[in-house]
Amino acid sequence: MCGIVGAISFHGDACSDDVLQNMAGSLAHRGPDEATFFADEFLSLGFRRLSIIDVSDGHQPIWNEDNDILIAVNGEVYNHLELRGQLEEKHHFRTQSDSEIVLHLYEEMGVEAFNQLNGMFAIVIWDKRMNTLVFARDRLGIKPLYYTLADNKLIFASELKALLMHPDCPREIEWDDLEILNLQQKSDVSTYVKDVHYLEAGSYALFTEGAGLKKTKYWSIDDAILSSLSSTKPPEQFCDEYLDLLKDSVDKRLMSEVPVGVFLSGGIDSSLITAMAAKKNSQLHCFTVVERTTYRAGDVEQARKLTKQYNIPFYPVLFDTDAIAEKFKLINLEEMLYMIESPRFDPEWLFKSELHRAAKYYVPDLKVMLLGQGADEFAGGYSNFLGGHNSDWMSYIKNDVSPSVRFYQQRSKKVPARLQSILSAKDQHTISDYHEKMKLLIYQMQYFNLWHEDRTSSFHGIESRVPFLDHRLVELLASIPEAYHSELFWDKQIVRRALHQTTANYPKEKKKVPFFATDDISSINEFAWKICVNVYPEFRLKYLHERSELVINASFCEELFSSVQIRRHDMYDSAWRLIELMAIAIFSQYLKEPQNGLARISKVKRNPLPLVKDSEWSTLDELYKSSPENQNNIWCSNDDIINIPKYCEILNPLTEDDGSTCLILSCKGKQVRRLSIDDQYYWIVQVIDEMGRYINNPKNIEYWNQKCGANKQDFTAIVNQLIGGGLLERVEKAA
Repeated sequence: MCGIVGAISFHGDACSDDVLQNMAGSLAHRGPDEATFFADEFLSLGFRRLSIIDVSDGHQPIWNEDNDILIAVNGEVYNHLELRGQLEEKHHFRTQSDSEIVLHLYEEMGVEAFNQLNGMFAIVIWDKRMNTLVFARDRLGIKPLYYTLADNKLIFASELKALLMHPDCPREIEWDDLEILNLQQKSDVSTYVKDVHYLEAGSYALFTEGAGLKKTKYWSIDDAILSSLSSTKPPEQFCDEYLDLLKDSVDKRLMSEVPVGVFLSGGIDSSLITAMAAKKNSQLHCFTVVERTTYRAGDVEQARKLTKQYNIPFYPVLFDTDAIAEKFKLINLEEMLYMIESPRFDPEWLFKSELHRAAKYYVPDLKVMLLGQGADEFAGGYSNFLGGHNSDWMSYIKNDVSPSVRFYQQRSKKVPARLQSILSAKDQHTISDYHEKMKLLIYQMQYFNLWHEDRTSSFHGIESRVPFLDHRLVELLASIPEAYHSELFWDKQIVRRALHQTTANYPKEKKKVPFFATDDISSINEFAWKICVNVYPEFRLKYLHERSELVINASFCEELFSSVQIRRHDMYDSAWRLIELMAIAIFSQYLKEPQNGLARISKVKRNPLPLVKDSEWSTLDELYKSSPENQNNIWCSNDDIINIPKYCEILNPLTEDDGSTCLILSCKGKQVRRLSIDDQYYWIVQVIDEMGRYINNPKNIEYWNQKCGANKQDFTAIVNQLIGGGLLERVEKAA
C-alpha cells in the first residue's frame, strides 16, 4: 500500500511544488516510510511509500533502462516472481520490487501488460516516448485511484483528500448520488463530488495531448459467466479447483518482508484463510473482536480454539460499545468522515478502524493484514444467515435475488420508481439471475466493501489484502453452471467444504445465537442513538449557526434530535437520519476547507482498545449473560409503568415461520419495526397482546411479570430490549 499524487498538463503549470508537497503530505498515512517527487515540463508526481517488498531498495517511482518510461504502483503484484523469470533475459533489473516487473512488462506489451498481472494495484506510467500518461486499476477495484479534468490538466491521487489539496479540484457535492441511501450496486460508483471520478475497476486510461483522456475496459466478469453455459465440469471438480486456487491465493498474499496479521472473527471465511496461512506462517498475528454479539454467537471462542490449534499469536480486542459511544465526540465523527471521504457514516467503519488501530499498537511493525472480504459475494454468502427467511436456494433466488436484479435492470433503463413494481419482469437474458447478481456485486465491492477496507486500514499504515478476491477465484465461481448453484452456493457450501478439508476441527454447522434475533432491535441502533446524543449539541454550535453557508435545515435537525432525546418509537430512525445530515454538513465543509480539516484531525489522539487477558477469559461468559444489551439510559425497574407507544399498534401476522412468532410495530398504518421472537419466549407475545387491553390504564413491569409467571431476569431483560427497540415505552408516573 502506498500513495500516489500528481497532475499533468501539456500546456504547462500542472502543479506547483508547494501544492504537490501538500498533496503528498495528506497521504503520509498511506506511505509513512518515504516520500519522493518528480517533475518535468508536463508531469508533476509525488509518491508516499509503505515498504513491504524490497524494503531497502524498492524506491519509487522507477525508471526503465533508457530513462524514458517511469512507473509508480500502489498495491502488490503477487505473481511478480513468475513474470520476472520471463523478463530477465531482456531487461536489467535495478530492484527486487514487484513494481519494476510492471514497468518492464509494459515495455514489452504496452497496455496488454495489465492482463498478465495477478494482484491489487493502481498504476501510473509516464511514457515519455509518446508523451502519454497511462493509469490502470486492478480487476476488482481493490486499490483506489481518483481523477478530475480541469483547465486542460488531469489531476490524480490515491485518495480524495489529496486531490482536494490541488486548487483546481472541484468541491461541490454530487447530490444525485445521495438520492437513494445505501444504493450499492449501481455501475456508476460515486465519489460524491461533482466532476471527480474513480477510474473504473479493470480499466486503464490514456491521457495524451490533443486526444485528452480515453478509457478502456480490459477485464470483466462477463466472459467467465458466459463460459458457465457450456461447462461440462462436475461439481466436485469445481470444489477441488476452488480449494487449490484459494491455497495459492493465500500463499501469494503472505508475500512480505514485514509482519503479517489476519482479522480472525472465528466465522467461516476468516477461519479458512487463517488455517491456510498458519500452515505457512507460524507468526501470523490474529486479531479478534470480542463483544456481546461475537461472543454469544460462539465466534470468539472458535477463533481462540483455532489459534491454539495452530499455535499462532492471538489478540482478542475487547470492544465495549457503550464506552466507545460514550467517548465518541464531534471531532471523532469528523475524523471518520475525513478518513472515509464520504458524506455518510457507518459504525462498521469505526469498528474496523479501531481494530486496525489496536493491531498497529500491539504489533508496531505490522504492515500487512489479511481479510475475509469477498467470500460472500460470489459464493452464495447471503443465501442463508441467522434471522434469514429463506428455506432453500430457490426461495433465496425468488425472494431476494430476482427482485434485486429486476430493480437494477429497470434503474439502468431509467424506469420511474412508481412504475418499477408494476412493469413486466420479462427476462431476455440467457444467464441466470444469480449470475446477474454477481455482476451487480462487482459494483458493490467498489462502492462499499473494498472502499472502506482500504481507507480504514491505510489510515493506520496497514495494507489490507483480500485472498478471496483473487480474480481467478472470482472467475471460477462465475463459471459454475446454474444447475450446480443450489448444491454449491446454498449456505455457501463450496466455502464450507474447503474449510472442512483444511481444518477438520471446525464445527460443520454454525452455532445459532440464543434468545431472539431481529435486524431492528440491535446494539448498532443503540450505538447510533448514543452517538447522536453525544455529538449533536457540539455539531449544532459549530455547523448550524446563523452565518453557516450550509443548506441543512436547523429546525428539522432540532425536531429529529427531540425524537432522539425522548426515545420515541422512531428514535432510531431519527438518529440515523440525523447522523446522515451531520455527515453531509461536515463533508460539505471539508470539501471547501480540506487543509483546515487535516490540521484538526491531526490533533486527534485516542488510546487503543484493550486486549482480553487470559485471566479475564473466564469472566466473559458471566459478563455477557448477565448484562443486558441497551442497559444504559433505558434500564427499567419493577415499578416502571410500560405501554404500547402512542399512535402505534402491535400486529401479529397470521403467516409465521416455524419456531418463531412475528410482531410488527405499526404507526398510523406504516410499518416501523418487525421482530421475530423464538417460540420458547412466546409468553412475551401473550403479554403484549394482553397489554393492548390496558392502553388507557397501563401497568408496571412487576404486574406483567407476575401475570405471565416468567423468570424475572429473563422477563426484565426482554422488556428492556423491547423498550430499546421502540416496541414498548415507559410511561411517566402521575404526580
